[in-house]
Amino acid sequence: MKLLLIDRDSTDLSGIRWFLHTYFPGDVTIEIGTTINEALQSIQQFEPEVILLNIDLFSNNRLIALYRVLQKHSGTILAMTTEPLFKNALKAIDLQVAHLFVKPIDLEVLKQKLTAISLRTTKAEAVYQEATDESFYYQLFLDSKTSSLETNIHFTMIEPEHSEMFNKLYNWLQQTPIYSSMRIYPLSEKIVCLFQTNDLEKDVRTLMKEWRLTNNSSLNIGVYDGEPTTMKNMYTLTKRALHQSFYEGYGHIFYASKQLETQTFDPLLTPEEQQLLISSLEDGNIEAVKAFLYRLSNEGIYYKQDDLRIHLTSVLAQIRRFMLKYKLHEKAAIEQNYRQLFHLIIEHPIFYTILNGIISFTQRLIELANEARIEKRADYVELAIEIIDQQFQDSGLSLPFVAHKLGISPNYLSTIFSKKQGLPFKRYLQQVRIQNATKMLAESDFAISEIAYLNGFDDSNYFIKIFKQHIGITPHRYRKT
Repeated sequence: MKLLLIDRDSTDLSGIRWFLHTYFPGDVTIEIGTTINEALQSIQQFEPEVILLNIDLFSNNRLIALYRVLQKHSGTILAMTTEPLFKNALKAIDLQVAHLFVKPIDLEVLKQKLTAISLRTTKAEAVYQEATDESFYYQLFLDSKTSSLETNIHFTMIEPEHSEMFNKLYNWLQQTPIYSSMRIYPLSEKIVCLFQTNDLEKDVRTLMKEWRLTNNSSLNIGVYDGEPTTMKNMYTLTKRALHQSFYEGYGHIFYASKQLETQTFDPLLTPEEQQLLISSLEDGNIEAVKAFLYRLSNEGIYYKQDDLRIHLTSVLAQIRRFMLKYKLHEKAAIEQNYRQLFHLIIEHPIFYTILNGIISFTQRLIELANEARIEKRADYVELAIEIIDQQFQDSGLSLPFVAHKLGISPNYLSTIFSKKQGLPFKRYLQQVRIQNATKMLAESDFAISEIAYLNGFDDSNYFIKIFKQHIGITPHRYRKT
């Protein structure tokens, strides 16, 4: 692809050129123009397929010549602007630009746009006539009563390990020696290949081996090996077989006849599981966290992808609570890593990579929390509330006990607790106990003395007194009403 970059800021252009040379999948030749004369000369001599220009340049009559040349440009025009103003949008419409970026440009989006343009333009004439035949895609996605494949043609689907290699894979498939015996049809993330061969598995494994040797990455190939059927059925079953890559990774051949049996489970964490995670994090027990996560990857047991992703976002919610307690979210790098981990859980195609990402992030949080305890940067009020929530049924729970557990003085805890919560520690503890007691009075037949004991009151008369102070009536009357 031949790309021309036009802007007065040569530093910005150099950065874009470096990024595309480094990360763009496929060959790209880039020229830069920082003046009108340079831009005009490059368009005429370089003949770029794509032009990316700063549309803010068009602000006076000196640029009319460049403007007219761009209007006649037969390739694709992308534009950028410093200010997303209506007048700049009108300029972009007038030039019929394919996309208008607001500076600073999102380079990943730029790469995606260029990849799409490249797929439409590069080597379009070199592919077989069948690859441009729209009837194939109609058969692929629309119901048809007849099979469209001859007996010696095999339906396969190929996906690269890294999505940014998709364009390179498509071009590479056209150039491999085996290409003469297959037809290729690109989809959004996968490539359909129709093999004409007497030894499909041998050819497929050769293809995977050659790709790894030349590109240092892996492929997954789905093979339809069932009875003759419509193209749409072959596509559906083969695509489903490729879903196994979520559990198995890359470098495999998946057969449509060997579908995984997935099990369903409740993706939301139970209160017990939430408590187990929080306790493991507080204790710095990374092995317990690993055991909790790795139970999802037991050999031979497969859960539905969506259930697993929801489950892991629930795990991430508990990790978030842990971060907030120790103010770890205030660290920019950690907050960024947390957001990256969220996207990893939602989007990454390999389950094992997601698990390792969570474990690695959790290990780092545990280390930082230990440092926070040493430096006394932890939110002791939140920690005290957690202890209350866990142990309010213990009649021995008290301010000195909690302060000792947190490693701070009772007076300090009393001061910061009252300031943050708006009421003293003792009053808050009573409130938690009474709230739980009201629930038990309404939902159980336990005696009032038993309810008092189960909520940390050794003396039932004292319980009745405190209950009336908080609720306004006695426990007996509350239960009757």
